[in-house]
Amino acid sequence: MRIGIVGVGRMGRALASRLSQQGGYSLCLFDKNAGRRQALAAKLCAEAVSSLADMEALPLVILAVPDGEVLECIKVFGRMKLPPVVINIATNITRESLLQATEPNLTAVNVKFIGHAGELALGQRPVIIVDKSSGSMATVIRAVFQTVGDVVIGDSDLVGVINRIAAEEVLIAGVRIENRLRQAVISDPAMIRSAIRQVAAGTLKAFADKDLGPFAQEIVGAVRERINRT
Repeated sequence: MRIGIVGVGRMGRALASRLSQQGGYSLCLFDKNAGRRQALAAKLCAEAVSSLADMEALPLVILAVPDGEVLECIKVFGRMKLPPVVINIATNITRESLLQATEPNLTAVNVKFIGHAGELALGQRPVIIVDKSSGSMATVIRAVFQTVGDVVIGDSDLVGVINRIAAEEVLIAGVRIENRLRQAVISDPAMIRSAIRQVAAGTLKAFADKDLGPFAQEIVGAVRERINRT
C-alpha cells in the first residue's frame, strides 16, 4: 500500500521511519524543505515528491504538519479529481474544524497521538485515537497505525486536552527543578540538564509504569496527601 506523508519534521520523520520498517508499505514523502525530504527519502528508500499534486490518487496521505498548515493542505487535496483519504495528526485541529474545511469529494479523518515524537523515534508505542467519525475507513486506518502504537476508536479531540495538561504540568515541574537547584547554589548547566533529563524524566516514566522504588513511593504518598488537603 502506498502512503503519503506530508511534513518530515520531528513527528513526520519518526512516523515515516516506523512505517518504513513494516512490510507492505511504500512511502511517498513531501516537505517544503527539499533537502530534508530528499535526505529522508534516501535513508528510508522512499519516494520524494516536489508538490502535493504528486500525491493525487494515493490511497492514504498523512498530514504531519503544524496546525496552521493542515487546513491549507486540505484545500489542495479537496480540489483534486482523485483525492486521497487524508489523515490529520496535528493535535489541535478539532473534528469540527476538519469537517468544515473538507470538500464533499474528500474524506479527512483525525488520528491523534497521546505521545511524543522523541519517544516514538525511540520505539515507544503511544496510544493512538482514530476519530469515531472515520466510519468505513476505520479498519484500514487502524491497520496502518497499529504498526506504530495501540489504536482505539473514539473522540480524538480528547487528545488536545490530555497532551496540553501533561505538557504544561511537566514543564512547570522542569522550571521548578531549575529554580530549586539554583537556589541550592547548583548552577552547572550539565548537572541541571542531567537532573531533569535523567532523574526527573526517569522517575516520571517509572511512576507511569508503576515501577517506583520505596523512596519515590514515599514521596508520591506525601505529595498526594498534600494535594488532598488543598
